[in-house]
Amino acid sequence: MTPSPRSLLLCAVVAALGAHGVVAQDLLDDKAWKKALATYQEWVQRPSLYKRTLARQTLAQTLDPRAFDILVKSYSKPEDPIDANRYLIASIATRTFRSHADEAALLAWRKKHGKAEDSWLWFESQRASAAKFFDDLRAQALGKGDPFLRAVALEALADAAQKGSEAEKLAELCLEVLDTLPEKDLERALLTESVARTLHVMRRQVRGTTWRTVAEALIRQFDAPEMPARTKVVVSRYLSDIFGVSNLGFESRWWRTELDRDIAHSKPVEGKTTTVPFFSIRSVGYRFVYVIDASDSMCKRVSDREKKEIPTAGPSTGEGSKPKPKPGEDAGFVPKETDLDWSRIVTRFDVGREFVRLSLRSLQPEHHFAVVLFGDEAEPLNATPKLVPASPQNVRAAIAELDAIHPGSPIPDRPDGVIRGRTNLHAGFARAFEITKAGDVKRSEYVDARALMDGCDSIFLLSDGAPSWDDYPALDKRDPTDQAGDPESGIQHQNVDQLLFQGPYAHPPFEWLAQDIERMNLFRKAEIHCVGIGEASHDLLSRIARIGNGKALKIQGDIKPK
Repeated sequence: MTPSPRSLLLCAVVAALGAHGVVAQDLLDDKAWKKALATYQEWVQRPSLYKRTLARQTLAQTLDPRAFDILVKSYSKPEDPIDANRYLIASIATRTFRSHADEAALLAWRKKHGKAEDSWLWFESQRASAAKFFDDLRAQALGKGDPFLRAVALEALADAAQKGSEAEKLAELCLEVLDTLPEKDLERALLTESVARTLHVMRRQVRGTTWRTVAEALIRQFDAPEMPARTKVVVSRYLSDIFGVSNLGFESRWWRTELDRDIAHSKPVEGKTTTVPFFSIRSVGYRFVYVIDASDSMCKRVSDREKKEIPTAGPSTGEGSKPKPKPGEDAGFVPKETDLDWSRIVTRFDVGREFVRLSLRSLQPEHHFAVVLFGDEAEPLNATPKLVPASPQNVRAAIAELDAIHPGSPIPDRPDGVIRGRTNLHAGFARAFEITKAGDVKRSEYVDARALMDGCDSIFLLSDGAPSWDDYPALDKRDPTDQAGDPESGIQHQNVDQLLFQGPYAHPPFEWLAQDIERMNLFRKAEIHCVGIGEASHDLLSRIARIGNGKALKIQGDIKPK
């Protein structure tokens, strides 16, 4: 019998590992520690990355200092997949031991791993106690070390301030950073954008004396010829959210006027930007990736109520100025959502395809784009193996490739038909962050200079369901609390001795998935907009959109949740 692809009883699996319900702050007694260690040593050798990750999380939950030491050593010599394991270990150890680990132990851990690819470890270990160790982080931000680790100091301080622990001299540090910006584009981008994020966190005080000075210094950066183009996009987005206005563009005069405006007696100014629409969400940027769900559940027919919701659903970030006509056959045509060809829309995938079509046709010559489809795996279209210019030819090629996709016949567990399998949302985001104008990067994409400077600055996601797959499946033995079944439909199967387990990014409540998207976007600061249709988890999509400072909307219709 073919192994079934799912373990359904996640909570029971955790209980089977012996997770502790009581927080322990001291060493376990010898008997309890030996039992916890033996369980960990058994499970950490298992083929399934999900089971190994559970083993590490359960060991960490003992809060025994010896468990912390084991995780630190595991970070130094992780098994395959190396990058994924390091990111997971960093989050598990730092988040679980956040209130219990000795700061000296965290410092020693960081000192052993001081490369750019260790930035997630640094951020995770510094974010909780950043305000208490302000002087150390100030030295880190203003030092001559790795630019990513310098930016981490600001990101950690901003994160702490967001949670109510603002460092007393944080505004002064932001001014110092802006006064001493390096000349190299990468370093300048990282530090300027981290200051912008910090100002965004403190946005309620932006018209007060202290933070107004930071806002003025940041706005002046638009006048600097050295300001990278991507940084103009990132900073303008933060400023538009800070002031609650449509994106005013990349000229300092617009933002100075807005900063000086008497908000009680005048209206916001209007800038000159071109926005790109997807559903009723609009984004300002240069490099767009469309991440579209092509899992089998997208074969479901669109309900009449959903059709009524589609044209008007959701928020808008502002219309901006009218896009310039595209050259060639589409000259003078500015598509609107009312231009949808409803004769082409039967399934949920048709909805996504038609809105991608409209959005692509609104792109301007200065834009680049790629389309990523995800099912069991995630891959860009053949027409967009990299971020390609938004020429009429490239747009037509992408649309033609999308039009050539047709659902296959129904199979057991998939009564509506098949497209590309299960819902590998994690891979969809991973491919989006890996793609650049020159191709793609395969390792440590979040600290890759090419990916940062030439990768996407905007992501549009459309999905109809909860993640059910990732890039790390493995055949492993079934534990007594595991249930065989189809992860896409939720239909249970007869249990067998071995199951094909998803990796950690496809299990509710999807905490590891959200954490990894946060890591991917730590420095990229791409704007992420999410559209859910049908049974899509709005809580998850809203969280992802918040990570990207974007919008989330849901087209629910009259479909009943599973």
